[in-house]
Amino acid sequence: MKVESCQQPVRCAQGFSLFELVIAIAIAGFVLTSIFKIADGSVRANAKMVDLQNEEIERDAFFTFLRNHFDSLPGDAIFNLRNTSSSEPYTSELTFQNTPVSFNWGGIPIAAQATRLITVPTVTGGLDIVLEYYDVQILDSDEGPAERGIDPIATVTLLDDVRLFEWSVLDVRNYEDTERDEWPYEWDAPNQRPSYVELTVIFENGDRRVKRLFWIPKKSNPRTTMSALQNNARGARQNAGGAGVGGQPGGGQGGGGAGPGGNRPPGTGARPGTGGAGAPAGRGGTR
Repeated sequence: MKVESCQQPVRCAQGFSLFELVIAIAIAGFVLTSIFKIADGSVRANAKMVDLQNEEIERDAFFTFLRNHFDSLPGDAIFNLRNTSSSEPYTSELTFQNTPVSFNWGGIPIAAQATRLITVPTVTGGLDIVLEYYDVQILDSDEGPAERGIDPIATVTLLDDVRLFEWSVLDVRNYEDTERDEWPYEWDAPNQRPSYVELTVIFENGDRRVKRLFWIPKKSNPRTTMSALQNNARGARQNAGGAGVGGQPGGGQGGGGAGPGGNRPPGTGARPGTGGAGAPAGRGGTR
C-alpha cells in the first residue's frame, strides 16, 4: 500500500491591494495639497506685505513732494484751483504759476514757469494723478492750455488709479464763518493765497480716506520786506547809540561845555533843543 505524505500549503507573499493603494494615494495627495496651500499662502502673504510696503513708500514720497512744493513757493507765485467735473470721479486742476523749476528731462535742461497737477479718469473708474510742466504762463487767460494749443514740456504720472482725489481750501480770514466740512473746493484769487489746503485721497484697492493738511506761505511784498529790514536796522543803530551815550558816567553831556562826566569838546554835549546847561546830571544822553 502506497502511503502519500500530506504537505501543508505554503502561503505566498502578497502585495498591497488596490483599495489600500487608493487610500495611500489619497492620503499623500491630501498631505501634499496642505503643504502647497501653506507654502502658497506664505508666498502670497509676503508678496502682499511687500506690495503694501511699496505703496506706503509711494504715498509717503508723494505727500513729501507736495509738502516740499508748497513750502518752497516763491512770494510772487499764483495759486489756482478749479474743479473740472460735476460727477464722480471728481477731477480737478491745481496750478502754480511763477514757480520757476529747473530740471533735466532726457538729459536736456528745462526751465518751467508753471506747474499743474491734474486728475485724469481711467477706464477702471479711478484717477491718475499727473504733474505737468509748462515753459510759459498759463493763467493769463480764461482758456485752458489745451484750448490755446499749449502743450506741457514734460509730464509725470505720480499716482495710478486712485479712487478719490479731492482738494479743499481754507482762508483764515473766513475761518470763523466756515465749517470744516464746508471748505470750498475752488480758489481763483490771483492776488491772494489760501492759508491751508487739504487733500483727501482713497488709494487703489483701499477704502480708507487719507487726509493731509498743507500750509501755504503768505505772499510777501519786496518793498514791505525791505522797509521792515531798514526800520529794524535803524532802530538797532539808535538803540546802540543811546546806550553808548547814556551809559557814560557823570552827566556833563547835557551841558553846552565839557563837564566832569563828558570827554567831548564844548558845544557837542547835547542835541539842539534837547538839553542845556541846566540839564540834570546823567540825562544828557537820553531823549
